[in-house]
Amino acid sequence: MLIIYGKVVIFLESNIKQTSELGYKKGFLDGIPICLGYIPIALAFGISASKLGMNIWIAQLMNVAVYSGSGEFAVLNLIEGGEVSIITFALTLLVINCRYLLLSISMAQRLDTSMGFLQRVCFGIFNTDEIFAVAVQNPGKLKAPYLFGLATLPFLGWFSGSIVGCLFTNILPKSVGDALGIILYAMIIALVIPSAKKSKQVLFIIINSILISVLLECNPIITSHITSGWIIIICAMVSATLGAVFFPVHNSDNNTQEEAKVQ
Repeated sequence: MLIIYGKVVIFLESNIKQTSELGYKKGFLDGIPICLGYIPIALAFGISASKLGMNIWIAQLMNVAVYSGSGEFAVLNLIEGGEVSIITFALTLLVINCRYLLLSISMAQRLDTSMGFLQRVCFGIFNTDEIFAVAVQNPGKLKAPYLFGLATLPFLGWFSGSIVGCLFTNILPKSVGDALGIILYAMIIALVIPSAKKSKQVLFIIINSILISVLLECNPIITSHITSGWIIIICAMVSATLGAVFFPVHNSDNNTQEEAKVQ
């Protein structure tokens, strides 16, 4: 009886530990800071969209279809400038959101094999820079329950925040609403700095990205031919390539780490 009881206890403890580390609840809790950062930005988007005369339902449709703060604000800037071409909107979103291709390629290498095709597609819709940054900080393979838990609150926060911004446009002036967008950059910095402190490889990539971005953005010849969206993509690809060249990760190193975790 004692042996059976001991095995049951060990089984329950292992399941509880696995659930707390990889389950929906853990992901849900990890998504709270991202949600808190998204709400003021969503408020600013709702206020800006409403002041431009955009219908609340159109704004929410954009939230669902695009779900990209930088992309949605870029569309608002085009509308404010008098642009009405759907093709221009689509090309702008394509350029700005091309970075998600890089994030998806990187994330795909960390996904658990139990995730099916539809689960991967669904998560790809809700994946953002901040969700990616939080998810990849977890060791081991990433499972569907954790990832969907991580994506739940940020999406609800963005969706509900933009609704409130559209409904209560006159409460805050546009200047204050635009100022709320600074929180997005503060949140990204808060996600990146801890990783940079722990890893010289990450710090190397970040410094390279900053230097390349400054060189490109400060060159009027380059900025006259390519947009900021392309500059972001170039910085990411060049920095990632340099990181892979100078700090390669060998399969033998990965196997050693996995064996150490199991032991």
